[in-house]
Amino acid sequence: MERAHHGNISFLSSFCWEGCHYYAVSQCFVFGRGTWLTVLGQPNSSPSVTLSPPSPEELSNNKAILVCLISQPNDFYPSGLTVAWKADGTPVTQGVETTKPSKQSNNNNKYAASSFLSLSPDQWKSRSSYTCQVTHEGSTWKREWSLQSALRSQDPHPPNEA
Repeated sequence: MERAHHGNISFLSSFCWEGCHYYAVSQCFVFGRGTWLTVLGQPNSSPSVTLSPPSPEELSNNKAILVCLISQPNDFYPSGLTVAWKADGTPVTQGVETTKPSKQSNNNNKYAASSFLSLSPDQWKSRSSYTCQVTHEGSTWKREWSLQSALRSQDPHPPNEA
């Protein structure tokens, strides 16, 4: 690794094949996270996002975990992303666990991740919709589960559509 100085800015350089992150920062003052530069080793690939509600078995065991899968059939690249959860449109942060993106073993150098929202059965029943929102490379994907759409999909006699 080499260190180069240009004026008041220091750079660390190293040999990098893909997915490297470089920071340019002032020697004396750094505000925020500095400047984020991503060197890509392949084209961006957008994720697929799937949201699954708690299973009946979980609910009978006094658990309610929603699962947001961020991967198949499209793994994503580069690895950086954010996940946000909402219940009835209100942000939820308690009970959220999101995995660190992991490189997939199928040699495509892409990533997959998951996010989980753990609730009590009473919390689960108290809201009518849940949303998993994934942001990757400036684009956002939202997947929503709602009681209304779940009931509609179980109706053996749906209304005629015009």
